[in-house]
Amino acid sequence: MAEDPLVIVSVIIALGAVSKLVSDRVGVPNVVFLLALGIAIGPEGVGFFTASLSDDQLSLFVDIAVAVIIFEGAFSLTRSKIRATPRPTLYLVTVGSAITFVGLGLVIRWLLGLQWTISFLVSALLVATGPTVITPVLEQISVPEKVSSILETEGIVNDPVASVLGAVVFSIVIGSISVTGEGDIVADFVSQVAIGVLFGLVTVFALAFVLRRFSNSVRDSRIVVLAAALLSYTVASQFATEAGVVSVAVAGLAMGNIDIPFRDEIAGFNGTISNIILSAVYIVLAALIQFENIVELGLAGVGVVLIAMFVIRPLAVFVSTYDSEFSLNQRAFIAAIGPRGIIPAATATLFSLQLSSAGVANATSVVNLVFLVILVTVVTEAGGAPLIARSLNIVPMTTLIIGGGDVARLLADNLDERGENPVIVERDDNVVSSLQAAGYSVVRGDGTDTDTLEKAGARNAEMLIAATKDDAVNVLACQIARSTFDVEVLISLVNDQTKAAAFNDIGVSTLTPTAATVNGIEELVALPTLSEWRETTHHRQKFAEETVISDIVDGETIDAIDLPDQAVLVLIKRDTEFIVPTQETVLRKGDHVTIFGRSGAVKKARELLTENG
Repeated sequence: MAEDPLVIVSVIIALGAVSKLVSDRVGVPNVVFLLALGIAIGPEGVGFFTASLSDDQLSLFVDIAVAVIIFEGAFSLTRSKIRATPRPTLYLVTVGSAITFVGLGLVIRWLLGLQWTISFLVSALLVATGPTVITPVLEQISVPEKVSSILETEGIVNDPVASVLGAVVFSIVIGSISVTGEGDIVADFVSQVAIGVLFGLVTVFALAFVLRRFSNSVRDSRIVVLAAALLSYTVASQFATEAGVVSVAVAGLAMGNIDIPFRDEIAGFNGTISNIILSAVYIVLAALIQFENIVELGLAGVGVVLIAMFVIRPLAVFVSTYDSEFSLNQRAFIAAIGPRGIIPAATATLFSLQLSSAGVANATSVVNLVFLVILVTVVTEAGGAPLIARSLNIVPMTTLIIGGGDVARLLADNLDERGENPVIVERDDNVVSSLQAAGYSVVRGDGTDTDTLEKAGARNAEMLIAATKDDAVNVLACQIARSTFDVEVLISLVNDQTKAAAFNDIGVSTLTPTAATVNGIEELVALPTLSEWRETTHHRQKFAEETVISDIVDGETIDAIDLPDQAVLVLIKRDTEFIVPTQETVLRKGDHVTIFGRSGAVKKARELLTENG
């Protein structure tokens, strides 16, 4: 066993770095390896590191980690992500959290027979599905923007909610709040949140003023932001136990959505610091695990975990997303991804130590049950997220758009309306910032660079559209997409009409500004009614194309298929044959169909034609 603190810290940081490299290589979230490494070097493993931190030492260590991690997570939550699914997200962090808190509390009381207060203390902590697990999961897989947005927002909001809720219940267990004083319980919860919000907003105003007025370098800005986050957490915590968590969450969320100097550079720095601290915290907390205590929970403990995963989580998600824009498979994926992370682990450890010191019965059950839920959900839900996404068929094929000008924006808007997954690649920092602020999915970099294209999702792209004003960039981007990533459909804007033939020779479909203008004018002259329709109803009615993959409709006549009202199939391409369908036409898997109708009906028709099973 190592005793030199410097050796221990160095090894932990090195293991964290190795874990990150391995996770990126194999496509499994980093937290899975961090927990495994912590257990491996702890008393349950080789015994290199024995976590013997005192209550105060652990509290200090965890406080610093929580402050940085929550601030960084909230800083990355932009308005566009919140706006992606405002109503379902609001329901999930309110109604969904309430279902989790009450449901889990009742299940723990029923299966384990713990006292009511301890049962609801554990359920309060397990409300959190933090960004420290969710964000790495979403970095490993490509899911629709609205799915990732609701999961990230839930994690960032629920971290402080679970901390404050847990602190209130903890106060009841210790006896500082009367169990009969329901008004006092609510008042304590509200006051902690209010104090945290107040200090968070004060931090934002002060920090924004300092950065805009006095900061002249990226380095200074990074240091000032990190110091402000820690100070906000510390000062707020002096007034109310868990107000510091709320404070840094509010400060991070606000700072990430206002105009400050070097915003992107600050975000990158915060992410680096957060990764280092996250690695250390997970390894240290994993080393505190004592499997014999977890095993003592027996089948009842396993039952709690299974009900949490397969009953309570799905119930919370399906109630919160009822009658929303999410498909059934997307709702199922959200329900399947609810891993618990650093906040419940750290807080449960501290609470158990303090409850044990106070002589409260079943105190160790808090940390044991929380760690059991964390271990199982991280391994199965976080580790299995890529497989779950593929099995539910929610991994969207990406459409890459090279260039971030007006054409790219309009293209992205139209593709997004059709349910596609457009990603813009742009190298100009100012344009990237503008696109991000407007809510576009954008990757900074050169569209002719292989690494940039891979980062943007080229390996899962079905189409690349080159829309820059430089024809050399456009043709090179198309060539790399075809030769390196085997992108099937290549489309390019050709600014110099004389070069269109060269693009066509290498299999790139082209559009020139001159031809587009002529075609548009010709349509206005020859098809005025169609042009008028496009101008007046294109947001309510539209065409869409889809490939039939559903077993349900395979071999069925169109008349027998339950297509939505106001959606019709107007054209079928089968192999090289084009078919204008009638009600007696039989659909086959692999048919490429064109659908026309109202936007909502067209969307439902596409889902029907691609539904699994």
